[in-house]
Order: sequence, then structure tokens, then C-alpha cells
Amino acid sequence: MELFRMYHGTTDVFAMERILPPLESGNLREEWRKKIRDKVFVTPSLLSAEKFARKAAEKYGGSAIIYEVRPHGQVDNINTNEYICDYADIVGVAERYVGKLV
Repeated sequence: MELFRMYHGTTDVFAMERILPPLESGNLREEWRKKIRDKVFVTPSLLSAEKFARKAAEKYGGSAIIYEVRPHGQVDNINTNEYICDYADIVGVAERYVGKLV
């Protein structure tokens, strides 16, 4: 039983049904990140997901999009609104932004 919804913010330039970790997808928004490349970041916060979606759209192009996701594997809380998991299935689109977010 899920206690709350989880989201993942990204860009719509990637056609996907599943959110994969950077080691598998080859996409890493944070060039400085050396750790946790085998995990996917998810959040219960739409505001946090929007921030990450905006950053992904700035780096890769396209429009920011927030997916509602179902995390798989062990889900660990690493920060107030940040969780990691092995991968996440996309349940649906929670928010879509056409053009740039301000």
C-alpha cells in the first residue's frame, strides 16, 4: 500500500515508460554527481519535481514534465523530499509545461 504519490521531474524529449538510473540511461543532469548513479531520484513533492523538471529542460531541451511514478526496489529517503530507488515505472503525467518554466 502506497502512503503517498511519488513524482519524477524531467523533460519531454525522452520517450520512456520507465525511469532508469543514469548508469543505464546514459542521461545525467548533474555532471558533478559522482555517486548514486545506479539509482533514480523520486519525490513526494510536486514543487521539488517541478524544480528538477525545469533543470532537465534547461539542459536537454524540450518542455518540463512531471511524471507520477511507482518506485521499484528499496526506497530510501536521502533528504527531506528526496528518495532513491532502483527504477520507477511511469504511472501517468502529473504536470506538463509547454515552453520554459520561469
